[in-house]
Amino acid sequence: MKFQTLLYCTSVLASSYDYYDPATKTYYFQDEKVLTTYNYEPLNHFTNQPYVSNGYFGSRIPNLGFGFAYDQNENSSSSQLDAGWPLFNKRNAGAYIAGFYDAQENTTGTNFPDLLKNGYESITLSDGQQYILDSNDTSSRGSISGYTQSLDLSTGKVTTSYIWLGLLHLRFTLVAHREIAQLGLERLDMTLLGEPDLISNLQVESILDFSSTSRCWLQDTGIDTKSNSIYMNVTPENIPYITATVFSKIKADPPIMFSNFVNGSMVGSRANVTFSSENRQSTILKFVGILSDDLKSNNDSTSTFEDAKSIVLAAFDVSWEELLNSNEKAWKTLWGESEVIVSNNEYMTLAAEASIFHLLANTRTSNVDLTSALGVTGLSSDGYAGMIFWDSDLWMLPGILPFAPSVASSIEKYRYYMHKQAVLNAQSHSFNGSVYPWTSGRFGNCTATGPCFNYEYHINIAICYAIHELYLSGAIDDNVLLEEGWPIFKDIADFFSDYVLFNETLGKFTTYNLTDPDEYANHVNNAAYTAIGIAQVMKWALLFGTHLHQKVNPIWKLIRDNMYLPVNSDGDITLEYDTLNSTILIKQADVALITYTDDQDDFLTKTYNYTRQRAYNDLVYYTQRQSPDGPAMSYPVYLAVNEKLSNKGCGYQTYLEQSVKPFLRFPFAQMSEQSNDDYDTNGGTHPAFPFLTGHGGVVQSFTYGLLGIRFSYQTQPNGAIQRVLHVDPVYLPRFDGNYTIRGFHYLNEILDIEIDNTCLTGKSNDGCSAIFTSHGIKNEPIYIFVDGRNNASGLYMLPPKATLSVSLFIPQMNLEGALTECFADVVSITEGVIGDVVSSIVDGDNSTYWQAATKSDSAKVVIDLRENQSFDHGSIVWGSRPASTFSVSIIENCTFLSNDDFSFLQEKLRLGDEDLLLDVETILKDESVLVTNPYRPGDNDIKIQSFNYTNFDLGQNYTARYVILEVKGVIDKDNDDRGAEIAEFALF
Repeated sequence: MKFQTLLYCTSVLASSYDYYDPATKTYYFQDEKVLTTYNYEPLNHFTNQPYVSNGYFGSRIPNLGFGFAYDQNENSSSSQLDAGWPLFNKRNAGAYIAGFYDAQENTTGTNFPDLLKNGYESITLSDGQQYILDSNDTSSRGSISGYTQSLDLSTGKVTTSYIWLGLLHLRFTLVAHREIAQLGLERLDMTLLGEPDLISNLQVESILDFSSTSRCWLQDTGIDTKSNSIYMNVTPENIPYITATVFSKIKADPPIMFSNFVNGSMVGSRANVTFSSENRQSTILKFVGILSDDLKSNNDSTSTFEDAKSIVLAAFDVSWEELLNSNEKAWKTLWGESEVIVSNNEYMTLAAEASIFHLLANTRTSNVDLTSALGVTGLSSDGYAGMIFWDSDLWMLPGILPFAPSVASSIEKYRYYMHKQAVLNAQSHSFNGSVYPWTSGRFGNCTATGPCFNYEYHINIAICYAIHELYLSGAIDDNVLLEEGWPIFKDIADFFSDYVLFNETLGKFTTYNLTDPDEYANHVNNAAYTAIGIAQVMKWALLFGTHLHQKVNPIWKLIRDNMYLPVNSDGDITLEYDTLNSTILIKQADVALITYTDDQDDFLTKTYNYTRQRAYNDLVYYTQRQSPDGPAMSYPVYLAVNEKLSNKGCGYQTYLEQSVKPFLRFPFAQMSEQSNDDYDTNGGTHPAFPFLTGHGGVVQSFTYGLLGIRFSYQTQPNGAIQRVLHVDPVYLPRFDGNYTIRGFHYLNEILDIEIDNTCLTGKSNDGCSAIFTSHGIKNEPIYIFVDGRNNASGLYMLPPKATLSVSLFIPQMNLEGALTECFADVVSITEGVIGDVVSSIVDGDNSTYWQAATKSDSAKVVIDLRENQSFDHGSIVWGSRPASTFSVSIIENCTFLSNDDFSFLQEKLRLGDEDLLLDVETILKDESVLVTNPYRPGDNDIKIQSFNYTNFDLGQNYTARYVILEVKGVIDKDNDDRGAEIAEFALF
């Protein structure tokens, strides 16, 4: 049967940009590392906003390029305007200082409300800057045209420009100075476009307004008459002994006179800018000093004020160009030679490099003690109240570690700073050692949001893991390990030694009344990840204690080797906790973290019989139970574990897409916590934004994931540690070109790593290789171990300035001979379930799938075989919801599409255009799906599901490049409106 379909074609003019996001009209310029949007959104919305940050302070920037603003939409009472747990306050474009936490009796949301009596919460504060541009011609915002807003990832600079009222061109430039940590810079360039008599006089005000601060007490506002400047001093709520100063001075070119004023809790500077035919331009520069006592590690508010003032006055006498140059130089030094490049895939390149930027922008090596705290959303938001979770230890720190090891080591300074309090926490419940709370701010005590007991003990494992990573990567040396790391290892091992209970019947140590990373299951016993994590902590304590010649506790070894790990009845799937049933839905990666944090030292296999097959079974079982409403950091875990364990297909590249595409938000490539930002439809979550945890996961996807890198070790006969870089490079068939990481830091050396991904042209695997090149920074070799499944497996020595080339592991095909598997491109014409990626249907991995959004309408996907291919039969592997019927069609006479960007095809097919008519031939129509593995009521065993396969014969040979798969309905008779699940589609 033949029918005709309408295709909508877009003509894209050649330009210098490398990636374009049509929804937000955003362009990415890869060489310059600049994101620019031309889309003006009149209402402020958090996903549209850039920010400036230098790791000490940060400020979110509204649509107009300056000032403070709350989120807006047409419904002012909408739940979409709220931020999430635990504050549930209104989202806003605020400014924040590292470590500037308050103390308050409670937050709106808690974990253990009964703990409120034990101590106050401590959450981050905003600093209350407000900037007003008020034309005498209008009291409203007026018309905006010619709008652009840009974020420079190489310098952290944000610029916003537009034409206001059709009369003035305004350009705002904001910088959080990277070299001078306490200095903020703002520049406003104004150019008169219309006649001077239309807007001859413009009033400009710069205001410090205490009313726009949050969770602060006002100390004073005032005018520094001698320097003609304004200032505001605030203290955190209930912390009167800590002060932060915001000191501001402003000037203009041509010079104009600014007058300062105080109005209650507001202080400002004001001037009139006069335009004429001869004077059509004006530039205003603002210098802001931002400093708290926390950075100085003292409580001397006088010196804090004087230092903030000195910073501003010193900058005031330096030219704008010099200040920008010093900022750019500092950023250039920070970036170093770091690059992640996916050839011919600018989107993934952007995702990687933007994630590195967002981590760098919110951290710095000079932060100490409290200011080294890194919250979930960094310094441009009070998401999660700015508190510190395991996110910083397990996601952000390891993410930035290979590219900026000194920055990574500064993040962990916060845990060392809080160690004394962690000891007191343990003592409060008569435990030895130390225990960290689930959340912490200024104090690190046990609170209602951050319980220390009967909750997520695994945060202590994450803290140990972070220090372990720092040492094995070479970011810290033996001296730092002994002084800062060893006390934490020892005390956490001692705490867990007291916590675990020995079960005589099992002959094992057990855990109780806890929550694993899967927060859908609270107060369970014998949680698997925590149990193995405790065993790993004991192993690390023994390992580092012996290496450092410290006394170790004999009980550590006994616990290390005898933690109870629950399994299913067949012994081939690890139970997340001991009462697990087959109906669970998990919030996020949990059991898979066992493999993710494995040292590759055979400990788990030898001690717990945790084989590759069992670990793979765990991955398959739990990924199929992953909630679509879970947070962004799960999929990087699944990617890294799949890459290590799967010997068929390329599911690891599907997980790369799932790590990025559902969560990355344009215009400014920031991660959201959720794949769906709509509170009303995503399960009731206000997503954290920007979600630095997700950015850390994305970076790890490219290092620990695609390269299979782990920082590992070998022990010498005397117990000394020999650090070894463990790698497991695999073929990446879904990339059209090579994959390169430059500037990878390891043991004070710098490596460039390249995956030669062009080797399977013509189905030959000759020359597939991973190439490691040493920069020769230090005059010592490094040791690289290639995984055992690789033909080149073994330990290699890489001398300085040398190159090591090892073959890639090439997985087998899942469906031998399939033309689609790991080579075809796919787009969905109709919607899928939010968070799913449609390429999963051609990745050769039955455990990944794409699900149609609804069963009530037919669902269509287009498969691009990349060139004309001949085929006469095919197969479909269904997920847990097979379709009722399916159809297969081919698009004929459309070779022009081969020169077009396939990523636009989804919109072309969906929107249609009557000027373009193409032939589509249906070669299989409404074929019924027969169930080969029916559901068996009462079968509640915990096991890997068997799949339903549909094989179809086309009756003759067809040749085409583009194929359409259409599915209708589902076989299941239930109330679930979601559609069919397709695990694999193959043509032969």
